[in-house]
Amino acid sequence: MDSKSSDDQNVSRDISSDDTVRYHAISMDDIDAGDLTYRITTRSDVEDLLGSIQKIGLIQPPVLAGGSGHAIVCGFRRIAACRKLGWTRITARVLEKTTDRFKIAQLSIADNALQRSLNLVETSRALKLLDDFGSDDQQRTEAARALGLPISPSIAPAVKKICLLPLPIQKSVLNDSINLSMALELGALEPLAAEGLVRLFEQLKVGLNKQRELLLLLKEIAESEEATIPHLIAEKSLQKILKSVEMDRAVKRQKVRSYLRQRRFPAITKAETEYRKWVKQLKLGSHINLTPPKDFEGNTFSMNLRFNNRRELSDLNKKIEEIIQHPALGKILDR
Repeated sequence: MDSKSSDDQNVSRDISSDDTVRYHAISMDDIDAGDLTYRITTRSDVEDLLGSIQKIGLIQPPVLAGGSGHAIVCGFRRIAACRKLGWTRITARVLEKTTDRFKIAQLSIADNALQRSLNLVETSRALKLLDDFGSDDQQRTEAARALGLPISPSIAPAVKKICLLPLPIQKSVLNDSINLSMALELGALEPLAAEGLVRLFEQLKVGLNKQRELLLLLKEIAESEEATIPHLIAEKSLQKILKSVEMDRAVKRQKVRSYLRQRRFPAITKAETEYRKWVKQLKLGSHINLTPPKDFEGNTFSMNLRFNNRRELSDLNKKIEEIIQHPALGKILDR
């Protein structure tokens, strides 16, 4: 058994070893399913539990907080499955009303962490629970370490914010459409803008660098045109690309990027189009590469040659002489 599992089990034993737990038959009506204070799991489906519960019952009773209108501490999915099966009563471990809420938080986290690795949203919920009920930083840090949660000052503060972000962003994190850093960037935007970008990223299946490029383009267009990001994404021209059944995803990515770049940098985009037209006429081949100035600002071009021997170099020299005399080169240089 690894140290993390051992620490988690110690947390569970700490909760139950001082007689704070009692088993009771509880009416479903007395369980407050809407109280999500201690919820860690991001799963809400129960289909995988229905068969086993129906055949052999609850092997591991849920844990409820003491008091009227019991809050669920452990077993959200188990209780939901029992409700779906039509159960009206359930056997549960009920904590004393006086049980320390920080201990309850640790029990909830350990119950989940013992079964599997927590995903990013669940880890965020766990850290927030410790923050909400811990009395000081040392206590929270020690508990987080024992439960296998991140405690690094460079990581933990960012992870804590995830569970506070709009649900579409959290879902996008869970399905790996966006990572932690992009989730936080989107979280700083208006909710509708963030949701629109999440949908755009999921439709195009773009990586982090392309996500950042699209985000920057949309923010700059919105600022320069005094528009909003949701309005820009919803525009007919962009939606026509996204909804096209004739383009595959790779083509859509290229078209969306080109459209936004043209919208943001019309002069540069026009220059690029003209440049490509004249370069095509030069028929450079695969062994000559002509590179224009960055953003077409300035007059310095560069040429790269690829050759394996003197004969190929001699052939390239002849080709360069042809290029120098070609009218298209004049169009490029005299733009």
